[in-house]
Amino acid sequence: PLLESFGNAKTVRNDNSSRFGKFVEIFLEDGLICGAITSQYLLEKSRVVFQAKSERNYHIFYEMLAGLPSQQRQRYCLQGAETYYYLNQGGNCEIPGKDDAEDFRRLLNTMEVLNFSVDEQNSIFRILSSVLHLGNVYFEKYETDCQEVATVVSATEIRTVAELLQVSPEGLQKAITFKVTETQREKIFTPLTVESAVDARDAIAKTLYSLLFSWLTDRINKLVYPRQEALSIAILDIYGFEDLNFNSFEQLCINYANEYLQFFFNRIVFQEEQEEYIREQIEWKEIPFSDNQPCIDLISQKPYGILRILDDQSCFPQATDHTFLQKCHYHHGTNPLYTKPKMPLPEFTIKHYAGKVTYQVHKFLDKNYDQVRQDVLDLFISSRTKVVANLFFGHAQVMARQRSLIRRSSTRTRRYKAPTVAARFQQSLLELVERMERCNPFFVRCIKPNNKKEPGLFEADVVKTQLRYSGILETIRIRKEGYPIRIPFLVFIDRCLGAVGWALPSQPGDTTEVGDVLGAAFGLGSWPHPCSQLFLKEQLYQALESKRCRAHHLAALTLQRYARTFFIKRRFRSLRRKIVLLQSRARGYLARQRYRRMRHTLIKFRSLVHIYVNRRRYLKVSTAGGHIPVLRRQELTRREVVDVTHLEIPAELMGLLEAAAGERVPHRHRSQPLVPLPTAEPAFGMLTAPLKAPLTRLDEELCHEALSLFQLVGGMARDPPPQSPARSVPGVRGRTCLSLWQILRFMGDPGLGGPQETLFGNYIVQKGLSVPGLRDELLAQAANQVWRNTNVNNEERGWLLLATCLSAFPPSAAFDKYLLKFVSDYAFAGYKPVCQRKLMHAMARSQLGAAAARTFPPSLLEWTANRQQASMALDLHCFNGAGSVALARVACARPQCLAVGRGLAEGWRGWSVAMKAGAQWAELAGHDYVLDLVSDLE
Repeated sequence: PLLESFGNAKTVRNDNSSRFGKFVEIFLEDGLICGAITSQYLLEKSRVVFQAKSERNYHIFYEMLAGLPSQQRQRYCLQGAETYYYLNQGGNCEIPGKDDAEDFRRLLNTMEVLNFSVDEQNSIFRILSSVLHLGNVYFEKYETDCQEVATVVSATEIRTVAELLQVSPEGLQKAITFKVTETQREKIFTPLTVESAVDARDAIAKTLYSLLFSWLTDRINKLVYPRQEALSIAILDIYGFEDLNFNSFEQLCINYANEYLQFFFNRIVFQEEQEEYIREQIEWKEIPFSDNQPCIDLISQKPYGILRILDDQSCFPQATDHTFLQKCHYHHGTNPLYTKPKMPLPEFTIKHYAGKVTYQVHKFLDKNYDQVRQDVLDLFISSRTKVVANLFFGHAQVMARQRSLIRRSSTRTRRYKAPTVAARFQQSLLELVERMERCNPFFVRCIKPNNKKEPGLFEADVVKTQLRYSGILETIRIRKEGYPIRIPFLVFIDRCLGAVGWALPSQPGDTTEVGDVLGAAFGLGSWPHPCSQLFLKEQLYQALESKRCRAHHLAALTLQRYARTFFIKRRFRSLRRKIVLLQSRARGYLARQRYRRMRHTLIKFRSLVHIYVNRRRYLKVSTAGGHIPVLRRQELTRREVVDVTHLEIPAELMGLLEAAAGERVPHRHRSQPLVPLPTAEPAFGMLTAPLKAPLTRLDEELCHEALSLFQLVGGMARDPPPQSPARSVPGVRGRTCLSLWQILRFMGDPGLGGPQETLFGNYIVQKGLSVPGLRDELLAQAANQVWRNTNVNNEERGWLLLATCLSAFPPSAAFDKYLLKFVSDYAFAGYKPVCQRKLMHAMARSQLGAAAARTFPPSLLEWTANRQQASMALDLHCFNGAGSVALARVACARPQCLAVGRGLAEGWRGWSVAMKAGAQWAELAGHDYVLDLVSDLE
């Protein structure tokens, strides 16, 4: 990226044209790149100060202006590219598809990789900025002493350039407006004309850029220079043939280099190859080719080549471009490759191998001389910028060495003659060709599809012209008719004969026997003549290579076949060994599993036999001794039936029971049963032993009362208390205790029946409705009483009480799943579907957020339905005279549900239910239960 930014520019033919020739020698060590050396030739310095239309200066200027931060741009006094004379001559300053800012960031990264310090980078940008500001230095003419001289108009630009380069502003202004002539005693300052001042300004700008480019190339070479000698591959990337609208001295040098390289190409491809055929006594018809040696002689042959004339004219102070042109016309006017203009114009035309090119001789002598004046050298050597001072100091040393070499090589003392650009370029070109001759060259021809720089456009005439003048067509012909393949005999024997299975010669190096083998193989008879090596046509070589590839293919197949056989056999043995091991492990595992099952079965069978034998023995001993087993006796003792008729009944309940029985009992006898206690009750039934904790989680106040209740119930099973808990425990506590121990009286009092049983049960249910915290406890206590109850009457009455409680209020969400499981597993007779249905309806309502308890205890109809495990039916009449029978379940016995049953799924709001009892009408709200109305009336 570094050399591309500083050495490439946009031309009318190429947006990224390389404006210098580079020879890159890449050194390899063990197949890896270990170093490189880059040589650069003839940088187009005139592009720094002049660009034709639709062309640009070097990329680095535009990239710097686009990528530098605003702070640095202010430091270097930089503006847009269109404001600088050295950048805006070609017109548009941008290239479509090229991001100058991104390329500048890439350039900075490259400088960091190449170890350029921050100071060095700033110095580079200072030099580039000074070149741009130099282009904006303008002059005006004025007359003094009858002489027209130049004076600087833009003094600000002079001060800016001097500040950037750290030199004296006065010295810089003198360097571009005066010419210094040194004598033995003094220096004579001669003022310059405006045209000469512009040339002096441009010369300083070109010198600055040229020295900077050479310094960058040397820095890169020092960094990547190989540490030791190694093999190398060299790549020559040089400018191609150029024919522009304005062709100057640079185009003449570029086209001369292309002529010389084309001559080198012809000599390698045509001349040397045909000479080798003749030397090897091969029948060959010579192929004519375009020899451009006369054109090379026209340009560079001594003493009257064009470049030689230019060098001679550069040595004369009074010589001009016109005198140079007249000399060329005089010596080459009759040359068929040279053409004079028909009009007296400052130009001449040369017929190159690629076509005719017309050159304008304007400033040929100035560009060829290109020497830095001593006063300019001294000015910049005194610069306080280290990089600038070193650049000009190194250039001064090179000039001093050249001056000493010339003086030393001459036996006579003569005036120093500085080498010209043309002389240096010819010398570099000769050295380049000598280096190429020592190598094995390969040529890569770049063919341009069109001259419009457009993609996807192929112009046949343009391509055909390039193929013709570059010698590609002749190259194809000589490759087709000649013998392009040359193989030494020993290499051929090792490579081809043995590979394709032919008989090898008995003596190594016997060319006659090899020829006979080839002749027999391809039907050529005997080999025509002995040679130092085999010359093969492409067709024969391809046939040999095809046989060799086929033999290698068969050999590879054979090798693969044996290798695959080996690997498959090895894999088979390994797999078989693993399968045998797996089978043995599996059989052992199955045998152990079968053994464990048999052992477990045997132990279980022995335990069952032992249990049976021990039980028989125990029963025999127990029957003989008349004793009951201890555990069985403890369980039956807990369920021992005791007299529960002494449990006291609350006064309000007692009054209801008396009204239901149709008789009044004295107050002192309220603790006695209402009817005589029948006999013939079983020996065991309800749980009467005290519990140590409530069956559900209660609040702290209710938990304490429940524990007191359990202790009271346990005590009453043995020794009734002297007074009723309803009288000794006030408020909620008394109601809590009564509601729990009354379950014992309800389940164990055989005198309850008919309306008394219903009233007693409703009283218990009412306690659960009035105290919501006791509902789960009531349900759990009832379930606990029916668990393993051997008394059929007690168990049936307990399940009836549980079903009635579920009709009045649902269990909590934390308790309903467990109660449903208990009912499903242990329900008595037909109470299982009844309780399940009530629990499922309660759980469904709780999921819908509509779970609510009844307002009144169940009615007589519900007691009857629960006792008979049946459904209920109500006569439903509408005011329009329609009538129907509705199944009344607690879960759906609401006006909403009845309205939905009538087909009013969407318009049920506003419906209500009224009940007529005689002449009295009772009406309930839409969210009340229908059977609560019946219970209220009852």
